[in-house]
Amino acid sequence: MEDLQVYVFLIIGAFCLLIASLFAGNVEFVLGTTETSYYGTLAISFFLILIAGIFWVSAARSLKK
Repeated sequence: MEDLQVYVFLIIGAFCLLIASLFAGNVEFVLGTTETSYYGTLAISFFLILIAGIFWVSAARSLKK
């Protein structure tokens, strides 16, 4: 059961990183974009990257045991 947890954490971390990179790569400050939405999108992508890192560290620690 612990092996399944490692794979699930890796998949969730990869999905969070995918969504974060899609957000961060497509955000542009163009006509019609407010500062709040621009910086909010960057903040959301930053936190998703942090969450992905937490999942990957948890998976690595589970493998170490």
